[in-house]
Amino acid sequence: MSEDEPKPDRKRWNLNIHYQREVIEQVPETARTALDVGCGEGLFARTLAKRGLDVTGIDEDADSIRRARAQDTSRIAYVEADVLTADLPRESFDVVASIAALHHMDIVAGLERLKELTAPGGTVIVVGLAKATWRDIPREMVASVADKLQRLFRGYWDHGSPCAWPPPHTYEDVKREAARLMPGSVFAKKLLWRYTLVWTKPAAAQGAIED
Repeated sequence: MSEDEPKPDRKRWNLNIHYQREVIEQVPETARTALDVGCGEGLFARTLAKRGLDVTGIDEDADSIRRARAQDTSRIAYVEADVLTADLPRESFDVVASIAALHHMDIVAGLERLKELTAPGGTVIVVGLAKATWRDIPREMVASVADKLQRLFRGYWDHGSPCAWPPPHTYEDVKREAARLMPGSVFAKKLLWRYTLVWTKPAAAQGAIED
């Protein structure tokens, strides 16, 4: 493999990939369409496409989109745009995923946008980064050791897309706003400096009058 040739997806590992492999199991078997928000060079978009979904990957970084398009684009359409302002059809995606992208946005605006784009009965899947507080110090210490061991045995793949650090919101901020904006969502703080968030949008608006 030449230096310019991308590393095969199955051989890549980093902290985001570690948890996106977990949340992919939350994709319903009935899902047909997906939006990958902040898709970067397209790893998660390709993962969704391999499960048979028609995927739209969106990212405002031109270089990331260029690298994504240079790889497998089967069942994937890439859009270079800001998801908060892009002209995307509301309530049209069975899966709306955000892998290490939500901390690039205002937390309320980001969650509301993910919610808006999800079809009734669809699923929002997030792997996110958040700012630690003093309550997280013991977990941070354990995470540091676990991270070093993972890197030693797996290596570390650099996705090469723009980063935002430190995150503007804490874990508690995310948990609180998700509970408010996405009732019934499942938030889980993970060891390796990440959290996951999964929410299924009600199939019909709450309070709708049945015929």
